[in-house]
Amino acid sequence: MLTSNPLPASLRPRIAAILFVSGFCSLVYQVAWFRLARLVFGASTSATAAVVAIFMGGLGLGGYFFGRYVRRVANPLGVYARLELGIAIAAAASPVLFEVARWVYIGLGGSAGLGASLGMVVRLGLATLVLGSATTLMGGTLPAVAQAIEREGDRGRRDVAWLYGYNTLGAVVGALATAFVFIELLGIRRSIWLAALINLLIALIIRRLALDTEPEAKPDEPAAQPAARFGSAGSRLLLPAAAIVGFLFFLMEIVWYRMLAPVLGGSSYTFGLILSLALAGIGLGGLLYALGSPERRPSWYSLAGTCALEAFFLALPFAVGDALAYFAAVTRQLYVLGFLGLVLSWTLVTGFVVLPAAIVAGYQFPLLTALLGSERDRVGHDVGLVYAWNTWGAILGSLAGGFGLLPLLGAPRLWWLAAMCLVTLSLVAGFVGWQQERRPTTLAALLACTLLSVGFCLAPGPSAFWRHASIGAGRFDPRLDGFNAFQRQRQSDRHNLVAEADGVESSVALVRGRDLALLINGKSDGAARTDAATTVMSGMVGAVLHPNPRSALVIGLGTGMTAGWLAAVESIQTVEVVELEPVVLELASEFASVNERLLDSPKTRVALGDGREWVLTGSERFDIIFSEPSNPYARGLQTCFPATSIVPCLGVSSRGEFFFNGCKATRSMPRPCRRRSRLCSRCFPRSRSGR
Repeated sequence: MLTSNPLPASLRPRIAAILFVSGFCSLVYQVAWFRLARLVFGASTSATAAVVAIFMGGLGLGGYFFGRYVRRVANPLGVYARLELGIAIAAAASPVLFEVARWVYIGLGGSAGLGASLGMVVRLGLATLVLGSATTLMGGTLPAVAQAIEREGDRGRRDVAWLYGYNTLGAVVGALATAFVFIELLGIRRSIWLAALINLLIALIIRRLALDTEPEAKPDEPAAQPAARFGSAGSRLLLPAAAIVGFLFFLMEIVWYRMLAPVLGGSSYTFGLILSLALAGIGLGGLLYALGSPERRPSWYSLAGTCALEAFFLALPFAVGDALAYFAAVTRQLYVLGFLGLVLSWTLVTGFVVLPAAIVAGYQFPLLTALLGSERDRVGHDVGLVYAWNTWGAILGSLAGGFGLLPLLGAPRLWWLAAMCLVTLSLVAGFVGWQQERRPTTLAALLACTLLSVGFCLAPGPSAFWRHASIGAGRFDPRLDGFNAFQRQRQSDRHNLVAEADGVESSVALVRGRDLALLINGKSDGAARTDAATTVMSGMVGAVLHPNPRSALVIGLGTGMTAGWLAAVESIQTVEVVELEPVVLELASEFASVNERLLDSPKTRVALGDGREWVLTGSERFDIIFSEPSNPYARGLQTCFPATSIVPCLGVSSRGEFFFNGCKATRSMPRPCRRRSRLCSRCFPRSRSGR
């Protein structure tokens, strides 16, 4: 076996800057790929889960394989150059591969034609075709650079932490730039190609550095093992611990997205902001770890302390509960400063919930690699191994949380469960540390932190006010009566709540105040009385204008009033309804008195799935097509607006005569509404916009 010499110290800042840019490109790809995947597979959780599984699985596989490979080469920097070149080529080809995947998926009939299980298998296969090679190569970059740059005597693996931190902070900039700038200015495909061009330049620069600093290959020198790697029980727990913390962090990401949607508004911007702040915390945590002494190797007490702190910072916002939602309502008044004021408000709330726990999670990754070993020649191998276990745990957390635990327990209980699991892991790690070294003071501090976390978990937590007061939509104004209004609204929301459930796709609630209303992610999706003029007549307009309507397609069930009244039209024989969230179907029965008993009508068929995918893959034709997304800026709904979404409606309309697309313009951003009107005008020969 051969080993390489460490790079000169003068090259380290340049390598760190290059890794920053590489992380930037990676998140440009991730955000853009997820957007393209929604256009192919739809915005359902099952479709997103397939893409997440392949993306994270590729990273883990690349870390595992290339981590073992770079240990055997004399010039790991040259390997890194080839990896960046491969990423550039694979990423540049991905838009074309997405088109191929789209053609295949539509040809097979989508999930409606294939069924849920086979549809998931096909999505996984197509996502692997598109993303597998690029993500596997991405997973190998950190082990390769770590092997090239690691110094002798760095027993704490601080160099790995520097690399990890800079790479992740670059990812933050990439996520923000893509969500807020690139897609708006360049579009999805051009954003990918721009990042691929940058990756190509990185490959050329690294290749030049690798040639200039190519080391002489030398045989490995036998070195004494500083500690047993897998001989003790504690060592055997390291990799499962890496998987568990990855599992819990991705579980909490799901909880954060679900719980923060009502107080932030649930827009695609706030989704990107949560992701960016989580990545920022991870990057800062890596840099914080790097500030420690290179000669000092961490202990199991260090891991126990990070788990206890992460549990504390997870449980703290849970304990604050509705007061944090009130703070979100107060800071939302910054909207008077324009869009930047709203972003500042979202950042303050999200930063309190996400950032501290993410910083601790970022500190854990280099700590785990240091606990695994301190030998320089194994650093790439160890980084890849921890990376693989961590990402594979993250995949399980995403799938288990989204499909099982979230619908079963609900977001607040899942929040509590994640914090308690970290408390348990902290106690286990502390016990292992106690077995190796008796440090009563450290153990006492650890127990105090865990007890405090448990105390926070015993708090009532977020109530109906947090989840169903429509704070993010601006429906609660704290200026009217200050804190007294908060207390009254809190009591009113608790009293008026009839039923609530966390579904696979969204949180749904039924509230009864002066009216019976259906809330989805904290925003009203329809009310029996006050929304009747909109929900009934928006669909009836098409029935009135059409000379002889016989069939109708309604995208989105909601209260069922739109579809129910269309089914009541004498000439209409069938009404097809496509609904994404199964829980909505259960609660729509509560509106039977105003939706013409839609669910009992022989004319009505309700299909569960993504509306856009259903339109693309369905073969039936309709006289009237009606779609009324809640808000054009809501996460997932942007896939309804591109021309690739509207054009398929021409294929399912029997004569291409009537396609209705509603837009709630009172609180929505004007630009998406104007864009959608222009697209409808371009796709249909006769179009009209009204208010």
